[in-house]
Amino acid sequence: MLCFFALLFAAGGISSLVPAPEIVKIITVLFFIPIILYCAVKFSQSPSQWILEEDKLTLSFKNKSITYLYADIDHIRSLTRSGGNLYVIYFKKKSPRRYWRNKLFQKDDDHQLLHEALLESPVEFYKF
Repeated sequence: MLCFFALLFAAGGISSLVPAPEIVKIITVLFFIPIILYCAVKFSQSPSQWILEEDKLTLSFKNKSITYLYADIDHIRSLTRSGGNLYVIYFKKKSPRRYWRNKLFQKDDDHQLLHEALLESPVEFYKF
């Protein structure tokens, strides 16, 4: 989101330097919003790999890996939104962790297989 607003302000700043009527500048920036949105989504990607084992769940990102034991997890929720899915991992003693799956400008992934694997895991899984 920060990337989107930064690019939008940059486009507005550049348009303010162009010697043209204000309506032309506004229309130009409006036409650039889809390109700005596409670039913001591509720049802010953080691909992950979810590995379900017998007693733990491991989330692997580009530069780090996080492991949660099933004994510490109370339940997992998958909340479907217009731009993707929000996975919320609720713990028994700690505050929940949230992970966003973006589906804008993305290739097909193993999202459905992850849901099936979570349903078969020992952790309670809810899909909303």
